[in-house]
Amino acid sequence: MMNNCVWPAFALAGMLVWTLPSASASAQPASPGDEEPRAIVDQLYKISAGKDGKYSGKSAFDQPALRKRWFTKSLSAALDAMDRKSKRLNEPILDFDPVTNSQDPDVKRLTLTDETATSLKSVVRATFYAFDEPLPLNVRYIFVREGKSWKLDDMSGDRGGQDKWVLRAVIK
Repeated sequence: MMNNCVWPAFALAGMLVWTLPSASASAQPASPGDEEPRAIVDQLYKISAGKDGKYSGKSAFDQPALRKRWFTKSLSAALDAMDRKSKRLNEPILDFDPVTNSQDPDVKRLTLTDETATSLKSVVRATFYAFDEPLPLNVRYIFVREGKSWKLDDMSGDRGGQDKWVLRAVIK
């Protein structure tokens, strides 16, 4: 038989456990700013792929709300300046989609790899193939901490180690 003094302690402990957040709930991002770099890159590809998965719509890279959510203030400002200059010149400065590393998007067999991960910087590499090309396309996403959030600060890419580009150099 349980002591009358012990029973309320067990009941209180049970209620506390019931009201504490579960481990799986705490693993979810509390807000958009809590997202990890690899999850952000994954979302960029899902958004760019569109509902049909054919990458035929607007790139996630070109969506202002996503720039504000996931890009550093510095990168956003540089892209805004590029957009103004491009409009003034009446020609595109960035004439390809950095997410798909192409002018004609086709993404097959996408894999994401964490190349570098420290408390201040993270690099995620996306590798995929386009059409029937034998060489993989690589896009590296360079993230830094801005406040408490991971933000995209630069990108680079290549096609099988050739045709290399760095986003900040292209948009100058």
